Amino acid sequence: MAEDILATLTYETALEFIGRAYRVDLGPRSIQLTVTRVIRASENRPRPAELKRDSFSIFFRGPADVLLPQRMYDLVGEKETFPHLFIVPVGCGEAGYEYEAVFT
Repeated sequence: MAEDILATLTYETALEFIGRAYRVDLGPRSIQLTVTRVIRASENRPRPAELKRDSFSIFFRGPADVLLPQRMYDLVGEKETFPHLFIVPVGCGEAGYEYEAVFT
């Protein structure tokens, strides 16, 4: 994987991350976020010429007892790390909180 993963990540590559877990250190404790799905932003429209990749979102599931506020986090996995990834909480269910990271 390229050194600057956030700049070079594509929709097709991100699909490989479904099911992978990433650690987020929160000082005295850390939590795990798991990739649950990857969605392309627009399936039926051509990509604008100025964009080097299709826009897509990666969705993560975290524990129900910790809500991460919207901001940048370092997500550390076994195979790759997402440094300074901006995630937004988008929902909560019995399984935990859901977060979204958007790539354009």
